[in-house]
Amino acid sequence: MKRTVLFVLLSTASILGMLWFSSFGTISYSLGEIFEILIGNSSGTASSIYLNLRLPRLLVAFLIGSGLAVGGNGLQLTLKNPLADPYIIGISAGASFGAVLSLFLREVSRLDLNMNTLAFAFALFSSFLTYTISRRGGRIPITTLVLSGVIVSFLFNAAVTFLVVFAWRNVITLHFWSLGSLSGATWNDVFKLTPVIFAQYGIFAVIHRKMVIMAAGEEHAITVGVRPELLKFLVFFTVSIVSAVAVSTAGLIGFVGLVIPHMIRLAFGADSKLNLPATALLGGLFLVICDTFARTLFQPTELPIGAVTALVGAPVFIFLLRSKEVAKDG
Repeated sequence: MKRTVLFVLLSTASILGMLWFSSFGTISYSLGEIFEILIGNSSGTASSIYLNLRLPRLLVAFLIGSGLAVGGNGLQLTLKNPLADPYIIGISAGASFGAVLSLFLREVSRLDLNMNTLAFAFALFSSFLTYTISRRGGRIPITTLVLSGVIVSFLFNAAVTFLVVFAWRNVITLHFWSLGSLSGATWNDVFKLTPVIFAQYGIFAVIHRKMVIMAAGEEHAITVGVRPELLKFLVFFTVSIVSAVAVSTAGLIGFVGLVIPHMIRLAFGADSKLNLPATALLGGLFLVICDTFARTLFQPTELPIGAVTALVGAPVFIFLLRSKEVAKDG
């Protein structure tokens, strides 16, 4: 009963929070004005700005936050690693390399390749490389998978450093992208993200019970009929696709997939039926809040959203770690 009430409160906070935080910005809106715009009773420049700039950015923030949080939850359960998140498999480093490569090619050869496309391609390639390196005789040892992700990240980060030396004129642009930004979010991004995020949620909803069983150990999972290697591959592949799309859309945004699953497990437990939807809601709301601070705190200057998530997420994560230690000591 307590969890149900908490979930209802979280759902209500997510809906009202999205509307409220969308009212802040260079142009401010009252909740009444937003309601009039959404039901089509308002027109003009302010209405156009909200519908074509503010609203798609809000939805992109919520979708990416939700997707990263759900992905992090799936990885932490399946890999039985509390520090696992969508970037542990080398996706961020691969995406960074793709972005730098597009700038480098534009600088040295005038070959204008889309940054988002290359970031997406190399994000997928890096996750495939991590999976291939960690595969041992048809099995994917969890420790090997994590270490492979670290190795792949170092490899691509080294390549990024090498290319940046030659494309130094674009370092500022690259640095801003590497910390994430939703400033260019459009309805096309919403349409691109929606099916991918919902597909991940649907898949994880079906296999959630098996992921919880995996969190108790592979040996236990095998005894109850779960196929660990198939489950790890499915989770790994799904998270890779979602993370690649998210990174190619908004750059690198950390801490969402790491912190949010811990908060939800403390409140709802890992085996609760409300765990997955609560993770999706809180992850989305968290990134909406961070993006609001990013675009309004120092107007007209905009902060990289990844810097905001780190500033908010790091203290929260430290608090969660300390709380768990205190609980264990008690």
